[in-house]
Amino acid sequence: MVKYADILASNASFFTTKAASNLTAVFVGATNGIGLGALRAFLKHTSGASPTVYIVGRSPKNLTTLISTLAPLNTSAKLIPINASDLTLIKDAQKAADDIAASTTVVDYLIMTPGYISFKYDENGEGLDRVQTIRYYSRMRFLVTLASQLRASPSPHVVTVLGGGGESTLWPQDWSLKNHYNIPNAGGAAVSMMTLFLEEFVAQPGNEHVSAAHIAPGLVGGTTLTWANFPAWAKVLVDWVVSPFLNAVGYSIDEAGERVLYAATSSRFPSKKEDRGLAEGEVEKGSDGKPGSGVYLVRGNSNVVPGNKTLTGFREEKMGEKVWRHTMEKFEEVEAM
Repeated sequence: MVKYADILASNASFFTTKAASNLTAVFVGATNGIGLGALRAFLKHTSGASPTVYIVGRSPKNLTTLISTLAPLNTSAKLIPINASDLTLIKDAQKAADDIAASTTVVDYLIMTPGYISFKYDENGEGLDRVQTIRYYSRMRFLVTLASQLRASPSPHVVTVLGGGGESTLWPQDWSLKNHYNIPNAGGAAVSMMTLFLEEFVAQPGNEHVSAAHIAPGLVGGTTLTWANFPAWAKVLVDWVVSPFLNAVGYSIDEAGERVLYAATSSRFPSKKEDRGLAEGEVEKGSDGKPGSGVYLVRGNSNVVPGNKTLTGFREEKMGEKVWRHTMEKFEEVEAM
């Protein structure tokens, strides 16, 4: 475990450098929970450094209210609301990403945290499950659309908070999980596709200097998780057992947010093309087990998972290529609708 004091010290150290001036960051899903904690931490650390921050949310009214509460944290920040009515639809994620791409030529940080839990498969009209879309497809739509803006940054970082290190079974003949959906299957599949897609993304020509962290946040209190299609007994269990337990033993939103920033700013998570002159042991091992390989699986306590047998098996099956091809084809299909 990386001590919280060390996390704060690392973040404070980075944000006092010249590299922390005039940054452009995109936060998707930062209207509550861990994403909001990361956004607040970012604004506090960049006070006086004139950052530009795009905040993606569902309700224009709620975004306006949120920005009014965040503005005092950093009066030098330019806070820009981006409306995405429904991120369980790829087309809505595409529109929001296009709006950002039309507004800026550079993105230094892309931090994504949206999602919820559903008890059953719920098709969205695009041939996909809604939960899997908001967890995986919509996030990767932002990534692909903003790729040129990330390439324009001197040190671009992507952080997605879902379940890095918890990769599990995939069904290439049933990517949408229509015939395999349950809560564990949905979680494991989204995590696997996320990690594999990130590995493929940073391997694309021009993307080698993008660093990506896939975080499994662990136990975090006060996240106001959304639960859909749950039976009454499960809702009672969540409200009276799960939520109080998380609030009692989990990390605070503020700490979780600082740990997200740590994964985005620490020199321990370089891109595969980055040479920071660090000694062996000062760079974390990537998802393939190799130091500094560009994609990192990070636990909630900020320790790193240096790959696993599931990912090794996927690579032997060239599953990353299959995930990449399926995802890009799905984006083209939805764009043509």
